[in-house]
Amino acid sequence: MYSMRSVALSALLGGFIFTPLFAFAQTSTTTAEQPVSQLQQQIDQLIRDRMNSMPTTEEIRASSIRNYLEVKTIPETPGPSEMVRVSIESYLTDLNKATISWSLNGKVVDRGVGRKSFSFQNGPSGKTTRLTISITTNAGEYITKEFSWNPVGLTILWEADTYTPPFYKGKALLTAQANVKAVAIPDNTDGQNALSAGNFVYVWEKDGVVVSESSGYGKNFFSFTAPKPYGDAKVKVKASSVNNSINSETRVNLSLSQPVILFYEKNPLLGVLYNQPFGTETTLNKKEFTVVAEPYFFSREASETPAFKYDWAVNNKATQSYGRSITLRNDTGEKGESAISLSMRGLKQTFQNASKELRVQFTGGETSDRPIF
Repeated sequence: MYSMRSVALSALLGGFIFTPLFAFAQTSTTTAEQPVSQLQQQIDQLIRDRMNSMPTTEEIRASSIRNYLEVKTIPETPGPSEMVRVSIESYLTDLNKATISWSLNGKVVDRGVGRKSFSFQNGPSGKTTRLTISITTNAGEYITKEFSWNPVGLTILWEADTYTPPFYKGKALLTAQANVKAVAIPDNTDGQNALSAGNFVYVWEKDGVVVSESSGYGKNFFSFTAPKPYGDAKVKVKASSVNNSINSETRVNLSLSQPVILFYEKNPLLGVLYNQPFGTETTLNKKEFTVVAEPYFFSREASETPAFKYDWAVNNKATQSYGRSITLRNDTGEKGESAISLSMRGLKQTFQNASKELRVQFTGGETSDRPIF
């Protein structure tokens, strides 16, 4: 009797305890399957979107042709109003069989099969020129590539640190081993958009070698020493804006000159007569006169340390030198002739040297061999 009641109680408790647990387990399994299904749908949709966004084989090939298209520009950085030649080449497709069109500022200028080169005139300073290259290959790929130039005119002004006498109206020429300063000046042709020299990045080159310490932002000046004889100083500068939208370059070859010595008379009242240089000979009726030597295009001397040696001679006899002037006196008043010569050479700039000779005919008498300084 007791055993039958125990079985009945167990069955009753089982109905209250296990049945809900079973039902709960069923419910839990159903709710867990639903998020998994949504996640799978999202993954499938993401994969489909990704597949749709992936380029096709044709698009990949066209992109490769465009990215590896070899473009050559002569000159590499064209200046304002300069003729430019652009040529293209590809190792991924045969451009000889492709239809190529060239457009300037949105207008087709040239078009045809195998047109792999194109020449045009660059725009003026401060004006942008846009070149578009459109290529249709014989396989049907379509490629476009665009280039733009916004040139700025550059002018290099240079100044040699060489000597010229007062009132000389010419330019101080560059001689061997002399110091020289070059300045790059951009053209300011547009008053509303004036270009400031300090807003560019400059790269200076001398004889084909980049001078890093003189290059950089706002460095539009370059100081250097001229080479030894028998060569030119080749200077090149590239200027570009910070965002690289403006690029230009220019170069100049500075030829070396030879120093020259000219003789002038020093008048007691008027001073040095710079308007009347002596030639190779002169005739004087004075008993005394002073000759001043002006060393054109020698490097400027330091204020304290002499940089040059002056070797004076009278009638081929060396005489003590005290600088750039010498005084001769005719003591007897008789007729005669004297030969005055000066050889000048640099102590540091050893390749700077020059000589000058002047023959003086005295109409009033014989001159003294002994100069008075």
